[in-house]
Amino acid sequence: MVQLRHLLIKKQMKLTSIQWANDTVNPHMGCAGCELFPSAAKFLTAIGNLLGELGIRINVRGLYSRLINEYYNRIACPQLGHRNALTTTNIWHLRNKFAAVISRLHGRPAGRRVLEVIEKTLVCYAAKLHLNRGANILEPLRKRNVGYAPTFEQLTRFPGRMQKAAQWEDLRECNDADKPWLKGLPRLIFVSDMGDSFSSKGQFDYIEKEMAAVSSENGQRHLWLWLSKRPHHMRSFSERIGGFPPNVCVMTTLTGPDTLQRVDELRKVNASSRGLSIEPLWERIPPESLDLTGINWVIVGGESGSRKAARPFEVAWAEELREHCRKHGVAFFLKQLGRNPVEKGKMLQLKNNHGGDWSEWPKRLRVREFPAYFRQYRG
Repeated sequence: MVQLRHLLIKKQMKLTSIQWANDTVNPHMGCAGCELFPSAAKFLTAIGNLLGELGIRINVRGLYSRLINEYYNRIACPQLGHRNALTTTNIWHLRNKFAAVISRLHGRPAGRRVLEVIEKTLVCYAAKLHLNRGANILEPLRKRNVGYAPTFEQLTRFPGRMQKAAQWEDLRECNDADKPWLKGLPRLIFVSDMGDSFSSKGQFDYIEKEMAAVSSENGQRHLWLWLSKRPHHMRSFSERIGGFPPNVCVMTTLTGPDTLQRVDELRKVNASSRGLSIEPLWERIPPESLDLTGINWVIVGGESGSRKAARPFEVAWAEELREHCRKHGVAFFLKQLGRNPVEKGKMLQLKNNHGGDWSEWPKRLRVREFPAYFRQYRG
């Protein structure tokens, strides 16, 4: 019976390839936008800037709006997620149509450059999964995956998922050969890898109801790693409920120096532990600018995606952040080197597309630590 139980648990341990968690759960799918999933306005600005550099003057907004209107009006019976609006989803789905118009009017090189800009502007993996599985005005009859939001812009609730996750087995006695660094830890559940529950304060009532699963007898066996790019909303929510439960690690994302203000907001969240997901790291963060006061954990990673689109990741950026964490007694976890890792001016050639297989790394980079609080936690 014990062997059978462990086999069943092992099956559950394969639910995510994310290196720093056993599983993921999403009380919401979708997001109100961020630097990884920019607004339509930011897409239009990026396209307009490129065309301006090429000496091409064109009403980008007007052209895209006409394309969207044309394809929306071809839909006999619009379904949930089909919108006649200038959205990031529609811009993405019609990118080839838009580039074809530019190619016809101004030559193929211009069309190719426009397509490259669009594809480099959207890098969120959760958004791309939604774009592939959600509503698409180019393919109106495509069956939408009901486990996803209709489009990534449409923050969608999925009640009951947290309660189901709370019932998963405790993993303290189990080892995962693929993730040996998780040995001896409670089950680590990454909350909101496919969206951002804290996109708006209007979700607080719902989140509070879902939070009951975290504090339940079953839920207390696990550690819940809750990530948001809006720590200011997390702060407001923590004030409302009198602080997050002790088995929640609140986290926020950094992508470069221009997102450092999120650390200050995260520090103000009433929680037992706090973490930073510095991934994808697009630009060097000077260690002296990263105040780790009140921070327990730092995860670092390069950008995944296509080799053509992914930004370079300097290994030295990770190493100096690792030393900064050691100096301040903060656990450091190098998740992945990304698709285009660079060391001393040379591109590293790795078999793993994400650069996440640490057996390919130099030994000095193989650091995957967790906060002492995680190992000491007893639900």
